[in-house]
Amino acid sequence: MKTSSRPHRLAIPLCCCLAIFGAGLLLGQPGPEGPPQPGRPPQLPPVQRPVHRPIDIRPPHFTLASCSVPYLVEQRFPTTGAEETRWRICWQDQTKHGLVITSAHFRKSPSSPWVRLFWDARVAEIFVPYHGNEARFRDVSEFTFTLHDLSASDCPAPKGGKLLGSPAKVCQEVRDRGLAWKEHALVRRGEELVLWGALHAVNYDYLMEWTFRDDGVVIGRAGATAVNYPAWPTVAHIHNPIWRLDIDLDGASGDSAYLGIHNESLPGLTATDTEVLIAKETGLEWNPANFHSLHVHDATLKNAKGHATSYTLIPLRSGTARHQEAFTKRDFWVTRYNPSELLAADYYGSGDLPKYVSDTQDVSNADIVVWYMGSIHHIPRDEDGECLHTVGGGGTVRVPDEQCDYRTPGPPPVFWKGTALANWAGFVLMPHNLFDRTPLYP
Repeated sequence: MKTSSRPHRLAIPLCCCLAIFGAGLLLGQPGPEGPPQPGRPPQLPPVQRPVHRPIDIRPPHFTLASCSVPYLVEQRFPTTGAEETRWRICWQDQTKHGLVITSAHFRKSPSSPWVRLFWDARVAEIFVPYHGNEARFRDVSEFTFTLHDLSASDCPAPKGGKLLGSPAKVCQEVRDRGLAWKEHALVRRGEELVLWGALHAVNYDYLMEWTFRDDGVVIGRAGATAVNYPAWPTVAHIHNPIWRLDIDLDGASGDSAYLGIHNESLPGLTATDTEVLIAKETGLEWNPANFHSLHVHDATLKNAKGHATSYTLIPLRSGTARHQEAFTKRDFWVTRYNPSELLAADYYGSGDLPKYVSDTQDVSNADIVVWYMGSIHHIPRDEDGECLHTVGGGGTVRVPDEQCDYRTPGPPPVFWKGTALANWAGFVLMPHNLFDRTPLYP
């Protein structure tokens, strides 16, 4: 860990927190070299890097799946009856990044060819500034956090769960996703495959969830849960997950990104929808009034109608965060593929998104990477927990929450008890002209 005067994820000033969380939680999970010794960082596995690919690979020469069970997940839909669609996915458990999708292919019918969507998809940073500047954590690049071990309680088989890995780090679930469509008396319920894991960030757990639906839609979500920072549990803060999406639509090269813009001709009664080509590496702001979205097209991929196929990135967010750091000034970024650019903003200085786009390389008809920043605004509430004071005989009494802040402490011993319910941010990747007609329709 880097030594500095800033607050440290592994140094919690309330001594009583040790009694609550336990040394194992504060020091992290033991790695392959055995349990960590007190006062030293845990021995964690080295950071895994994705396999570097040749830049000019095009179908049908790309590898369909370069992994095996349990890292290979294949799911047909519907789960019963005649097959209509199918996903084939590879995943990895990577130090820092947690649950990483290393390949994703979709097949829209049993007789159709596979279409690659992802070469690699991961959370590339989670930036957490506290409102009073108590800390500005970079929970991916700054630390070597790993995925929690999961149990049957996390992923119960009777609910459709299947634990993956040894030890289990990921839960695979197939869920009923509700109505896919309804047309008068006709109706169809949809299904989805979900892979999720929990990145263990000392007091916080980050839920990393990837959903692959039967209609070709992908949903990426990050959820913040577990214990508010014990040194100042009532201070508001924002979690900013930034996703790195190496979208290789039907192969690595030949992709282009467009900014989707909706405009109302006010004053007036008409509206227009346009797509503006992003020709050079850049960052872009999301404007909800214009329904901004990001469209990734392949140069040659078309459906049976001859219409160009694309995937559209649509934000799932409650607000837009802007901080002092330059990498938070934009919501979308488009860069040319570079295997060394895996972190959105490296705490140790190797690079960040503004640096990646500074040479403004061409990203038209190229091998591109899309980045997206979401925001989770966490205003502490009573539902997050309570501050307790230990009294004689082993009992506890509730005291004002502010007494658990190390700057205004109550009479010791005081401690924070409770868990913040999961708060989410994410995005949808929706196919456009991939199918020739309504999917999942008779």
